[in-house]
Amino acid sequence: MRRMPLLNPSVKRRLLAALGLSVAVPWLIGAWVKTTLQSGLHDDATRASQIVDFIVAGSVVFLIAMVVTAAVGCVVVAVMKGPHYIGDPFPQDESNGP
Repeated sequence: MRRMPLLNPSVKRRLLAALGLSVAVPWLIGAWVKTTLQSGLHDDATRASQIVDFIVAGSVVFLIAMVVTAAVGCVVVAVMKGPHYIGDPFPQDESNGP
């Protein structure tokens, strides 16, 4: 018996892209926000920088959890659909009359 993969390659690619973006985008936004936190311009730049780090870490964990949830949903749908079976063709009508 031939085993069918649970997920299509396109679904795997999209999930991996979503996983990469869910790590990269918050980190880039956090790095961009931290460039504005300079010692002379902000009252407590170190504390604000740590708060930005905590927000970035929390958003990364949240987004990874959402990607894992979507992956589990894709697997459940694939399992519920089951393998693709091709049945017998529909018999053709041999008579020409009505």
